Amino acid sequence: MANTDITLVNDGGVLVPSAASVPAVSGDSVSFSTNDGSPVVLFFSPDATSILSPKPSNPFSIAAGKAVFTFSSSAPGAYSVYFGLNPESGPGSFPNEISHSLVLEIGLINEPPPFTGPKDTTNPGS
Repeated sequence: MANTDITLVNDGGVLVPSAASVPAVSGDSVSFSTNDGSPVVLFFSPDATSILSPKPSNPFSIAAGKAVFTFSSSAPGAYSVYFGLNPESGPGSFPNEISHSLVLEIGLINEPPPFTGPKDTTNPGS
């Protein structure tokens, strides 16, 4: 059984993982820690939560040291994890691409506000 160690580096407030993804292979494990021992919060997609043991809470905080999870399935799914500095920094939604890997997301999904168009402030006929 393989173990993949993921180290998170704080690069100007963005937590950058040491790999882009980890294969989801039943029995293999993945561990998360920061390069300087600082606290970090992990936000797992629902599919990722369903195949990890122990089942992580969402959000999952690591105060110091590392957290280790084991994959309980090799089935494809929409597996992803985001990283934040506090429990309020989680994504509004998760990607829904199906794969055989846990994708380690760098940025949050931010949807731009809807464009309402320019406002007509003129009064016709005046």
